[in-house]
Amino acid sequence: MKSFLLMLLLALVPAWGRAMSPEDYYNAGVDLFQNHDYEKAVQYFRAAVGERSDYWQAYQFLGEAYYQSANRTEAVVAMEASLKIHPNNPDLRKFVAKIKDDSPWVADGSWSVKLSVLSILLCLLTLGWTVFWTYRFGLKKGAPPPKA
Repeated sequence: MKSFLLMLLLALVPAWGRAMSPEDYYNAGVDLFQNHDYEKAVQYFRAAVGERSDYWQAYQFLGEAYYQSANRTEAVVAMEASLKIHPNNPDLRKFVAKIKDDSPWVADGSWSVKLSVLSILLCLLTLGWTVFWTYRFGLKKGAPPPKA
């Protein structure tokens, strides 16, 4: 009921000619977050940080809403923006580290990246070798194709 009244109020506020403040967006986002409507909460938190770029609490909740929506990449970006503005937040720093440790991201310079590049090179060499031998010893001009 509380969130319905808030949403009704938010819908009527522009009709009164008063623009919403970053705090209004933030409070609406917190209400939506608490009601587990993370996708709409993301929109309000993004509006709050769009209006006030140093709003570290909105960045933190934005990251948590992204995290709850299973968007780990955007969660880390938003939480790191919060930490950049307000670095004295050890709990958030631990949470970001946990997300990064639990994610399937590959560290720079790891063997899996090098093996991927090597496998692509081997595929290209094999393709080139096949094309070369097909043209060199394959079908001659005007020769009928082999019967299957």
